[in-house]
Amino acid sequence: MNATHTTAASLDAKAEESGPSFQDWAHLISFQPRLYFRPQSVEELKGFLLSIYQGPFQGKTPRVLGGLHSCSDICISDTTIDPSDLPQTIEFNADYSNVTVSTNWHFHDFLLALSQHGKSISATGGTDHQTLAGIISTNTAPATPHTTIYELLQWVEYLTIDEVQKTIVEKHVSRDDPDFRAVIASLGAIGVITRVGFNLIDEHYFQTIQKITKLRDMLADLDKTSQKYDFWRIDWIPDTDTGLVWAAQRIPSADPNGDYPTDTSENILESVFKLLDKFDSGGALLDDPMRLLYGALSLAYGEVAVSGPLRNMLPVDRRAPLRVAMAEWGFDPADLKRLMESCRTYFKQNGWPNLPIEIELTKTDDYYMSAWNWPGLDYIVKFNFMYLTDVCETPAEKAAIYTHLHGLWDHLLKDGIHLKGHWGKINFIDKDFVRTAYEFEKFKPFIRPMFLNQYLEDRFFK
Repeated sequence: MNATHTTAASLDAKAEESGPSFQDWAHLISFQPRLYFRPQSVEELKGFLLSIYQGPFQGKTPRVLGGLHSCSDICISDTTIDPSDLPQTIEFNADYSNVTVSTNWHFHDFLLALSQHGKSISATGGTDHQTLAGIISTNTAPATPHTTIYELLQWVEYLTIDEVQKTIVEKHVSRDDPDFRAVIASLGAIGVITRVGFNLIDEHYFQTIQKITKLRDMLADLDKTSQKYDFWRIDWIPDTDTGLVWAAQRIPSADPNGDYPTDTSENILESVFKLLDKFDSGGALLDDPMRLLYGALSLAYGEVAVSGPLRNMLPVDRRAPLRVAMAEWGFDPADLKRLMESCRTYFKQNGWPNLPIEIELTKTDDYYMSAWNWPGLDYIVKFNFMYLTDVCETPAEKAAIYTHLHGLWDHLLKDGIHLKGHWGKINFIDKDFVRTAYEFEKFKPFIRPMFLNQYLEDRFFK
C-alpha cells in the first residue's frame, strides 16, 4: 500500500510512491498504512481528526502508534498517527507529589524522569518501552497481586468526537468520575489519549533473586508466596516441573541505577539466545535440541541476587536481545492445578512452546474491558505463553504460533476453564466472548466508530 505523508502545513498532501512500514517487536505483525500523519501540536492533531470525521479523509480509521510491543492486529489500520513529534511535556507540582505528563513518553523515559527527583509510581509492567498511552489503552499489568500501575493515576485527557456538535473535543476524566472505568483498557476505541496526571511516591528499591526451583515451591500456596515477595513470577521450563523464579522484595535503599552485572545473563531467555547458534533448532515449538538446551541450563543456572530501583525492577525484558510473540491470558486461581494439567495434556499432544511460560499473579480491577476485571477475586493467575520468533524464519513457522495457540484456547474452554485475554497480545476473542467475559454494554456508549479498525470491529460486532 502507498502512504500519504500528511504534513502540518497541508492535510491534503498527495500520495507518495512509498510510505513507512511498521513491524512489532516480535516481527510477527507488519503493516504499511495508506495515510501517515505526524502532528506537531495537539491543535494539529485535532484538525486532522476533524478532517477524518467530516473532511477530505472521511472514512479513514486512525490508530495511534505506540511502542509496537503488541503482537496483535490491534495496531493495524489504513491510517497511522505517529505522536513522536507532539510536544513531550512533563510538569511537577512544588513538592513533586504529582506530575502531569503527555502520553507520548515511553515508560522507561518517564520512570527515569521521575527518579531524577527521587519519585516513582507503584508498579511497572513486564516491559518499559511502551508509551504511556499504550500502557493505559491496553491495561498493561505488573507481576504482583498487591498493586497496579494505575492506582496513582488521577485523571486522563483524551480527544474524541462530540457526535451532537459534530466536532473534536477534549475530555478530562478524573478518577472519581464513573467514566474512568471506560478509559483504562479503552483499546483506542474512544479516541486519542493525550495527557495524564499521576500522584507520586518516593522511589522504592528492591532486592531481586533469580534461581531454578520446583514449580510447586512457588505455586502450591500463592498467598504465602505473595506474602514473601512483593513482585514475582516463575518461568515454567517446557516439559518439566521446574521453572526460573524471578522475585523481588522491597529494601530500604540500593544503587539508584541498579547493580545488575553487565557480563552475566540476567534471564534464561538471554541464555537461550546466546546458545541458539550451537543448536540446529527452528520453529515455534519445542524440539529435541531445545529440550537438551533447557536441561543443560536447568543444571548449570545458579542464583543471581541483585538490587535496584523500581524502574529497573524488570531489566531482563528490556535488555535481552530477543523477539518474542506472546499470548497473555488470565485465569481464576482456583483453576490453577486443573489449568496446568490441561496445558500438559494439550502440549503432550500438540507440542510445547519453544520458550518458558511465564506464570504470575495480577491484582484485579473493575475497568469495563480489562482482562483483569474478575468480580469476586482479589487477584488472577496470568499465563504468558511465549514463542521465540528469532528461529521462525518462514511465514508457515510464524503461522504455526497462531494455530498452536488457537488450539490451546479452544482446548482450555472445552475443559471448562474460564479465561480472559489481553487485547494487545495474541487472543481469539469474538463477539460472543466479548459479551460474556467483559462489560461491553457499559463500554459501548463510549465507542466512536471512527476509531474502530478491523481488529476491533471483528471482536465487537461481527
